[in-house]
Amino acid sequence: MNRILITGVTGFVGRSLVEYFRDKDGVELLVHSRNAEKAKTAFGEFRVEIVPDIPADKLNKYKVDTVIHLAGIAHDLSGNFTERDYLQGNVENTKQVYDQFVHSAASTFIYMSSIKAVADFTDKLIDETFKPEPKTPYGKTKLLAEQYLNEHPVPGKRLVILRPCMIHGPGNKGNLNLLYKLVKKGIPYPLAAFNNRRSFLSIGNLCFAIEKIIQHPLCSGTFNIADDEAISTTELVMLIGVACGKRAKMLKIPRLLIRTLAAVGSLMHLPFNRSTLGKLTESMAVTNRKLLLTLNTEFPVSTREGLTLTIKSLNG
Repeated sequence: MNRILITGVTGFVGRSLVEYFRDKDGVELLVHSRNAEKAKTAFGEFRVEIVPDIPADKLNKYKVDTVIHLAGIAHDLSGNFTERDYLQGNVENTKQVYDQFVHSAASTFIYMSSIKAVADFTDKLIDETFKPEPKTPYGKTKLLAEQYLNEHPVPGKRLVILRPCMIHGPGNKGNLNLLYKLVKKGIPYPLAAFNNRRSFLSIGNLCFAIEKIIQHPLCSGTFNIADDEAISTTELVMLIGVACGKRAKMLKIPRLLIRTLAAVGSLMHLPFNRSTLGKLTESMAVTNRKLLLTLNTEFPVSTREGLTLTIKSLNG
């Protein structure tokens, strides 16, 4: 019996992992959340035990084998968090959880970092040898947490750091929702002149990978995790059109004009600005080769299958 403790369970990934593992044979789930009442509301009817605090003796009391640490502050689009908030949520909190793991009998620690710990955008394919140069407080604090973990290895215990790219799935609209609304309303996509490559990660593939990691006793280290194929935003818009049964319209407005409009938007604090343009047109292609070779497996969901499933859920 593998007893798995998951922190940060009220987020999309946490909820998805609970759903994935709760009926698996040979697995017992424990969940930890700073908001115990919210966790009880979310998982009260599941075969899940809610643990309010997790010092080492509690980990031993519950005979925890694997800690999956998801808790932290996600990439902030609202501007509500300060750098201190990120340091506390992503670095100090990770240190505290890991230190308790180190002093417990648990054997495996899986840390959910982010590809943003490496870069925001790049035209190069990102593998695990890519030199990290994070630009945002989110990415910088994720990298600081990684560094702390790697500087404190423990003989006989496994440390696995995962760097996922944009995670999507039913129940998590994210950036796909904006493009979906554009296509659904018949508004032409105005950035078809840009040619980029972006990686995505289906929640199904993420859950599958974590299960395989837990089952693989020799899997340790830092791994990028993404679906097999990177696609352009233009291809994504066309896929949205197919998934919702509506022809996607494309406009190839000159890139110089678009960049000028984005610069003006940044100066005037408009919704369409350099940041928005970057998210839609810059490249961020990630290879999963190291992880899949280590696990000697393949992902069950293709890039397009996973995106289609998520897109169709947006209509609900």
